Amino acid sequence: MQLHHKTPCNECPWRKASPAGWLGGVTPEFYADAVQMNEAPACHLRDSGPDDDDTAFCVGALGTMANQCILPDRSPGAPEARREIGRRDDCFGHVALFYKHHAGQDYVHPFARRGGGIA
Repeated sequence: MQLHHKTPCNECPWRKASPAGWLGGVTPEFYADAVQMNEAPACHLRDSGPDDDDTAFCVGALGTMANQCILPDRSPGAPEARREIGRRDDCFGHVALFYKHHAGQDYVHPFARRGGGIA
């Protein structure tokens, strides 16, 4: 993936102004868990697969990661892209706020959902 743009798409679900529940056909957990587990997801409008140069990082997710002080470590080039995007006032300040906006309930970390808790 690459950084193809520097502002979130108008349709980006990571923007605070995004319509609640509009996630392009995936669950809120799909996006929230990826970011919470240090993965930078692809932009929903520019996702041609992980090996395609046309696939772009989601700028809104990178902005939320910066707001929450998460440094992505699972996608090549993502740490540099996150640093370049930096904190963004138009993106959620935390994954839990993104999740509450789209799911209407509190976010539960994937480790806690599995019943193992966080050691």
